[in-house]
Amino acid sequence: MRYIEMIKLLQEQFTIENSINFYNAKISDVKLIDKDTQWDEKILYVGTLKRLRTKPKTPIMLISCDENIVLPEGSSISHISKNDVTAVYNFARDLIFEELRFEAALFELTQAVLAKKNLTHLMNMAADLLGNAIILTDGAKKVLAHATKYEIMDPLWAENVERGFLSYEFMQKVRINKQMKEWDKQGRDSQLIVLPGDKQPKLVARIISEGHITGSLIMIEHHTKIKTLHYKVLPLVGEILFESFSYDSSKGMYNSLHSSILYNMLDERELNKSEMLNMSKVSFPKTMQVVVAQFSFNNKNRYLKFTLRTDLERLFQDGFSVLYKSYIGVLVPNVSYEQKERLKNLASEENINVGISWKFDDINQFSRHFYQAVTCIKQSRYFNTGIHVHDYTDFSCYDMLLNCSGETMLENYCHPALKIIYNYDIGLHETLKKYLECSKNATLAAEQLFIHRNTLNYRIKKIEELTGLDLDNHNVVQCLMDSFRIESLLNLKKGK
Repeated sequence: MRYIEMIKLLQEQFTIENSINFYNAKISDVKLIDKDTQWDEKILYVGTLKRLRTKPKTPIMLISCDENIVLPEGSSISHISKNDVTAVYNFARDLIFEELRFEAALFELTQAVLAKKNLTHLMNMAADLLGNAIILTDGAKKVLAHATKYEIMDPLWAENVERGFLSYEFMQKVRINKQMKEWDKQGRDSQLIVLPGDKQPKLVARIISEGHITGSLIMIEHHTKIKTLHYKVLPLVGEILFESFSYDSSKGMYNSLHSSILYNMLDERELNKSEMLNMSKVSFPKTMQVVVAQFSFNNKNRYLKFTLRTDLERLFQDGFSVLYKSYIGVLVPNVSYEQKERLKNLASEENINVGISWKFDDINQFSRHFYQAVTCIKQSRYFNTGIHVHDYTDFSCYDMLLNCSGETMLENYCHPALKIIYNYDIGLHETLKKYLECSKNATLAAEQLFIHRNTLNYRIKKIEELTGLDLDNHNVVQCLMDSFRIESLLNLKKGK
């Protein structure tokens, strides 16, 4: 703790006047001045300089009841009442000792992180340090973990923990809270929040990453009264715990608010994904694809996973990465031809398998398209293709045969390109269908469509530009033919 910070804390309890702060050093100890005082630049002195045998010759930090004191140039001095000398000394000394205790405990917590202790163990260590129940949440308001050592007495928070995320109604109450509004304006690291009906105040620390709030650590006052140093320590503890969670391969990786939302959407627990998206207020690209990579071998080396993720983020700089189970996924607006070629080189060099999903335009469909990419990885291994990078088009037919269980599911296996060209121009939709039915014989297709061959070629080129389809790829053509059949079957069932 430095001199200026100490004075601010003391001013909350005592009257301190005429504070002059030139020497803002870190305070190592607090001492009462006596006639045998030996001066040290890192010690805060409290008391009177009268009747001293040795005056200070170098800058010092002083809290004194004397007036008109002459000190070495660069010293810091604050004035208090002589009646407060003992109380100020005791209070300042307690603050220093308490800070030292917190620092030692933070060091132990950091060592436990390096020793790869699990998150529950770390949460309980942090709860012991703070003396209260704590809860860790992410930017999408999901409860990541809580300390099990201290019972959560607050019924609202006990319900939040049981549910696994903060309800929309609960967050609305928080947003209109006066203290919350003040916090948004002032931007402090931590804030005391008391909601109507609360019996226990909550100290909340925000966890910031890349300019976004990626998480929060909530401490519920029950066992230990909230102290001044809690405001300072809670944000540090929150960062340590969140960092530990972020790089725990069994939990998932959060490198941004977007990534935390993506991870939550893959979570198999029954959470309200739409509610989380509404509360987070973040935007995603209009059109999207998912790229998923997995090592070809059983890799447990976190460093290799980290470097692979970094390589993928460098390749897709406008994407959002997420680590889920043994997969590294990246949500991207589009996978260009150049990116796909570089991806092939990376996959070969790093011995990884990569799957690329179909395009989609609704972030609520992220999970389904993530697993499209995963299907590519699994099927390529099953069929031993010897190719490192696959598009979902290569395996959509097999996936349909293995998993289709009804009309709604059947729609999921219809290539999105059909919807794109239908919405753009129904004539293009009919042209592509006829072109494929005629085995890509342009002359025959043009005759059956009653158009000139040049017109047909123009339409096919337009279709390729709109969708990025490679009509020279046998798998693409086969998938499109299957999609037209699915479309016809669904229209027949609907009576169209």
